[in-house]
Amino acid sequence: MNTTEFMRQLAARGLSRKADYHAAAFSRNIGLLSANEQDRLMRRRVGIPGMGGVGGSHLMSMVRAGIGAFSIADMDAYNPVNVNRQYGAASSSFGRDKLETMAKSALDANPHLDLRTFPEGVTRDNVDEFLDDVDIVLDGLDFFVFEVRRMVFIRALERGIPVITAGPMGFSVAMLVFMPGGMGFDEYFDIREDDSRTDRLLKFALGLSPRALQAGYTDLNTVDLEGGRGPSSGLACQLCSALATMEALRILLGRGGVKAIPRYLQFDACRRKLVRGKLRRGNRAATQRFKLWFFKNFLLKPRVPAVDIPSPPVHGSADEQLDFMIRAGIRAPSGDNVQPWRFHKDWPGLDLMVDRAADQSFFNVEQSASIMACGAALENILIAARACGRDISVERFPDGSDKDLLARLGVAQAPVPDDDSFLDAVWLRDTNRKHFKRTSVTQGIWESIAESLEDIPGVRLRWCDSRESVGAFARAVGLVDIIRSENRSLHEHLAAMIRFTPEEAETTRDGLPLRNLEAGKPGEVFLKATRSWSVMRVANAFRMSRAVAAHSAAGIRHSGGVGCIVADEAGPEGFLAAGQALQRAWLRFAHYGIQFQPAAAPALFRLRQLLLGDGSFRNADHILLLQKAWPLVEQAFPGFMTEVPMMFFRVGYGPAIRFGTYRRPLSGFMV
Repeated sequence: MNTTEFMRQLAARGLSRKADYHAAAFSRNIGLLSANEQDRLMRRRVGIPGMGGVGGSHLMSMVRAGIGAFSIADMDAYNPVNVNRQYGAASSSFGRDKLETMAKSALDANPHLDLRTFPEGVTRDNVDEFLDDVDIVLDGLDFFVFEVRRMVFIRALERGIPVITAGPMGFSVAMLVFMPGGMGFDEYFDIREDDSRTDRLLKFALGLSPRALQAGYTDLNTVDLEGGRGPSSGLACQLCSALATMEALRILLGRGGVKAIPRYLQFDACRRKLVRGKLRRGNRAATQRFKLWFFKNFLLKPRVPAVDIPSPPVHGSADEQLDFMIRAGIRAPSGDNVQPWRFHKDWPGLDLMVDRAADQSFFNVEQSASIMACGAALENILIAARACGRDISVERFPDGSDKDLLARLGVAQAPVPDDDSFLDAVWLRDTNRKHFKRTSVTQGIWESIAESLEDIPGVRLRWCDSRESVGAFARAVGLVDIIRSENRSLHEHLAAMIRFTPEEAETTRDGLPLRNLEAGKPGEVFLKATRSWSVMRVANAFRMSRAVAAHSAAGIRHSGGVGCIVADEAGPEGFLAAGQALQRAWLRFAHYGIQFQPAAAPALFRLRQLLLGDGSFRNADHILLLQKAWPLVEQAFPGFMTEVPMMFFRVGYGPAIRFGTYRRPLSGFMV
C-alpha cells in the first residue's frame, strides 16, 4: 500500500491529524502512563544504532510506547540466518536493507513519526549528527561490533545523553544503564589501549553479565570470539526490548529509581532466575579479573590453526572470485590431509583435477579416496560460487583421454548473490576424533540431509542410530581396524603423514598434526615410539594392533549414529559424486553443531575387495577378519553386501576439537 492510499484510509477513520492518531493508537497506554507522560514521550527522540535482533525490537517497542522521534542506523541487509530473532527478517525481506525495512514497520505503526535514518551506520564522521537532539540511546549493535559501540557510548555520555545496553545472553537479558556523570564505558569495562579484540569482547561480556546465568546451558563450542559468531535467541531479544524500554521510560519521564552502573541486572527465563548486584570497581574487581583469566585459558582457548573466514568478493574481479572459490575448495577434507586436488583457471571456467601422486597408499584403491576428496572440493566450490553471485555448470569427466581432469566448471553471473547458510561451515568443518555423547541424532535431521543429496546423481545416504546397530558396526570396526596397524603400507603412510611437532605442521601445511589425532599423552607417546615399522611389528606381536582397533571401536560406540554414503557404481564417476555427497552431509552436520568423523577402513577395504578381489589382501588372517566383520556391518546396514559403500562416518554431540589441520598455499595447487 502506498503512502497516499494509507493516509486516505486514515482520513476515512478521522485519524489524519497527528493528535487524533496518537489519541487512538496509544489510548491503552493511559492508566499506566498519564496523559501528560504520553504527551512528553511524543516529543522525545530516541537513538538506536543497529536494527538487528535487539535494535529492531527496541524500535518497535518504543514506537508502541508512543515515542515520537527516532534516529536509527544500520548498514546491513536481511538474510535467512536472521529469522530466528530479528523483527524484520522474513522470506519477503531477504536481501533488503534492515534500516529501510524497520523504518517502514515503524511508520506502519505510527505514520506521524519523525525518523532520521543513517544507512551507512554510525561512524566517526556522523556520530555527532546521529546524537543530535537525542534524549536517550538504546544500544542495538551486534555484540561483536565493539569499537562502534565504544565510540557511541563515550560520545553520548560526553554530550550528557544516557545510554542503555541490554544484551541477549542465551535465554536471558543482561542490562546496564550508563548515566552522564557516572562511571564511563572504559572505566566500567576496564578497557585498555593494549587490549586485544578478544580481550575487549570478553570484558564486555563479563561486565554485562557478571553472574553469567546462561553459562550452564550454552554450548561453548558455538562461541567464536575471533570469528564473530555465537548463539542467540528471539526470546532473549524480546526480553531485551522489554527491560530496556521500561528503563528508558523511567529515565525519559523522570520517574526515579534508575539503577545505573556499577549496578547490573540479569533475568534468565530458562533458569527462572533474576540477579541484581553491584560491581563497585567494574571489571577491575578481583573476581572479574579472575573470570577473564579463566575464560581465556580454559573455556575459550583459540583453535590451532586459527580459522579466518573470508567474505565472498561479490563485487570483486573475476580472478578474485575464482581464487575465493579455489580457497573454499582446498578447505575440503582428504585422506590423511594429503590435499590431492589441482586447479586450472580459464575464465569463464575452472578445471578440477586429481593429483594421483599425492596418495599412493593401500587405502586409496583406484584413487577412490583422492577422487572423493576432489568431489568434496567441488561441493565447496559450488557453495563459494553461489555466495559470489555466480551460477556454476558442471561437466563431469569432460575429456575421456585425460583421466586426471574430473570436472570442468562453467561460471556465469547469477541474478543475485546467494546467501548460502552453509558457507561458514566450509571453513569451520573439521574431523573430530573425540568421544561424543550417545544421544541419537534425530531421524528428522538424517532425513533432511538425505533429501539434500537427491540432486547428486548415483549416490544416497544410509544410516543407523539404534544402540544395537551402532554396537554391531563398532564390533566390525574393531575387527577391520586391526588390519590398519598390521599392514605395513598403511602404517608407513600414516607415520609419514603425522606431523609430530607444531613446527613441522606449520612448515609442511599438510598431513595430521599430532594433537589433531586426539590420542592423549599416552597415545602420542605410542605413536612416536612406533613410528618405525620394525617397532610397530614388534608391538603387534604383543597384540597392540588389537588395542588400537579397540580404541577406534570405542569411538563408534560413543556417537549419536553412523552414516554411510553408498553409490551405484565403483568407479571414478561414483567416487566423485560420493565425495560431493559426503561433503554436503558433513557441512550440514557442522552447521547444526553436530560433530563428525569419517570411518574410512570398512568402506575402503570393501571397495578394494569389489575392485581387486580378496587377492589384494595378501594376509590370510586379514581376509578372515573381513569375513567376520562384514556380517556385523550387514546387521547395522541391511543390504551392505549388495551395495557399493563409499564412506562411513560417525556423528554426535560433544566437545569441539582445539587442534585442526593446515592447508598449503593456493599457489601450490594451480596448474
